[in-house]
Amino acid sequence: MSVQNGYPADRLRARMTAGPAVIAAGCHDALGARLATAAGFEAVHLSGAMVGATSLGLPDLGFTGASDMLEALRRVVAGTSLPIVADADTGYGDPVQAAETARRYERAGAAALHLEDQVTPKRCGHMAGIRLEELPVAVARLRAAIDARERLVIIARTDALRVAGPSEALRRVSAFAAAGADAVMVEGAVDAATVRDVREAAGGLPVVVNCSAAGPPADPLDELARAGTRLALFPVAAALAGAGAMRETYRRIRADGRAPDPSMTWTELNDLLGLPGLAAQEARWRPGPDAAAKESS
Repeated sequence: MSVQNGYPADRLRARMTAGPAVIAAGCHDALGARLATAAGFEAVHLSGAMVGATSLGLPDLGFTGASDMLEALRRVVAGTSLPIVADADTGYGDPVQAAETARRYERAGAAALHLEDQVTPKRCGHMAGIRLEELPVAVARLRAAIDARERLVIIARTDALRVAGPSEALRRVSAFAAAGADAVMVEGAVDAATVRDVREAAGGLPVVVNCSAAGPPADPLDELARAGTRLALFPVAAALAGAGAMRETYRRIRADGRAPDPSMTWTELNDLLGLPGLAAQEARWRPGPDAAAKESS
């Protein structure tokens, strides 16, 4: 089995070591996965914040659990064959739970997960009130996930930059690299200079950058790539655009009594969903008049 056509985790790992930086489009369901695939992305990202928003109608304050993420992950898997990078928050417990999270994510179809060092319940990295877990506990959770996986790419994330400063963030990155992480991610590190420091502290491991619309603007991707970024996540941009479009459509219907012209037609949507091919299969498999006559005789 070749890397190109083989396991998604192997494909992602290979791409993170060669070629341009991988851009992962944020999506939280099968439709988003199909749209990202059609747009030509090489990977997609499943955000816990967006699962909480779209499935629970709640902000990212630790309400989303492992079961919610696994359900969403299976929906995304149904819409794409691209490698999926999935948010695993803190692993949803102690090391034993983090290990089981890694196993379940991999069985459900994830190519990678990122595991962070916040205290449970965690909260969005762009919100106030973040509390860091003690480093030995965070490392233990990370090691448990690494030991439990088969091919899954394990990304170690720290939220220390905003709440404890650059020195602590780099200390944690170094510890995560020593524990066997495949890649590292410092939440809030969106400039090339910081990415360069992160890569050095991690001993040259691939750096993942969260280019979130919820945070400060990131440096241009080519500059981040030269500094060591191998995977850039865009977790909420499409969802914010979609939510804005839905809000405006609802307002227009309420105000005008009619829907505005859509930016995507019903035919285009069904083409994206594969209706023409399914209709052709249906016609090929449907019993013809001769078959019906034989059954009635």
